[in-house]
Amino acid sequence: MPDGYAGASRKTMIIPVRPDSNQTRATKAAARFDRADADPLGVRRVFTQVSHDLYGTKDVQDVITASYVWMADQIGHLFLGLVPTLLVAWAVSGIVPPGRFRTVLIIAAALGIFAYWVSKERQDFADTKKRAGPIFEFDSSDILWNVKTALTYFGIGGVWAVAAFVGGGWWLLLTILLTAWPGVMVAYWWLRRKLAFQQAGLPYLYRLANFRAQMGPVLDPTVDKLVGRLCNLKQRKVSFLKVLFGLDKVPDHPDLPRHVLITGPLGAGKTSLAVGIGTEYAFALGLGRYLSAAKLVQLAAAPSNVPDNQMEYDDGRVLWPWRQCRLVIVDDVDAGVATAGGVDTRLIRPEDFVAALTAGGPDTLKWLGLERSVWVVGDLAGAETWRTAIASVIGLEPKDILVVELAPMPVSSPAPSASPAP
Repeated sequence: MPDGYAGASRKTMIIPVRPDSNQTRATKAAARFDRADADPLGVRRVFTQVSHDLYGTKDVQDVITASYVWMADQIGHLFLGLVPTLLVAWAVSGIVPPGRFRTVLIIAAALGIFAYWVSKERQDFADTKKRAGPIFEFDSSDILWNVKTALTYFGIGGVWAVAAFVGGGWWLLLTILLTAWPGVMVAYWWLRRKLAFQQAGLPYLYRLANFRAQMGPVLDPTVDKLVGRLCNLKQRKVSFLKVLFGLDKVPDHPDLPRHVLITGPLGAGKTSLAVGIGTEYAFALGLGRYLSAAKLVQLAAAPSNVPDNQMEYDDGRVLWPWRQCRLVIVDDVDAGVATAGGVDTRLIRPEDFVAALTAGGPDTLKWLGLERSVWVVGDLAGAETWRTAIASVIGLEPKDILVVELAPMPVSSPAPSASPAP
């Protein structure tokens, strides 16, 4: 492997692109606020995406984005704090005459409602921890921050309701102004990660903590730690204070490995592991891209009239330009299928794959050797051949690519049949 990590110092300037057919007056105004040299995950790009989510599309007509879903969830949390508190405050106001006692009752009721949401989120946290798999470390800090986020919006809604009944219009306006700052800053923290995830083109969201497939023989006994380094996975406590002031930074893992080949039989969980790596990398604010082997060949052979740093619009999604990504995930490299007789068949040979990727020149993918990559190969017996072939394409030695072998998924025992009635 080349010395150092040259890709980490590569300046990224990504040009946004959306078709004219998806533009509205609001999204055009947001696009004018955006700039080609803007931070790919900065304020301008987040604001532009929010504008497109709220004003530029409908979920019955276009692809639902992760950022849209997150905003819808938080609006739901806001109203789940607001509406019950309003109803209880309205009921108290109809029974108890104005005065300090009524104010105390309304505040106590609001605290009781908030306490219920706290207990509900604690139970959700416990349930999530139980679902975690045995291989990768459960990221409790990340889940706790998710719980705190939900409680933040529950609390904001409840405070609005109390202010409306206790203090009146001016108090409500002042409360909205005071809570806007934490509400917006927490939203900015999450929307950056949702943006990184949805523009990676991953087929679904999957956290490594949920991975349950069996690890087979690997070239390093600490493969779970090494895979965690690859995708920048870490236990990192999120500080609410740092989030409010925009000071929450994600440190990068400079350690090896930077390239992984995942292999195993059909149904062993190879794609899930690859998608988990991509999800964790996106949530660490890394620029990654998920591709099928066919898509990679198509992009590598595409004419150079499109700038390498221009984003791609694909099936309703805006995706990172793959040549600007720090992590590239290539799934189903050998296009494995199972025949009717249960025999695994490979549709692509290593030499054909190499020839297709180097048709435009032997150095077409050499830049990727300085970044991070994940390759999913079903040909367990030919894993070493594939490792050598992939290494030659990205300008590395075979030993620079870690092989992760997954064992077959265990077959669940059938449930016992019910005994016949006496």
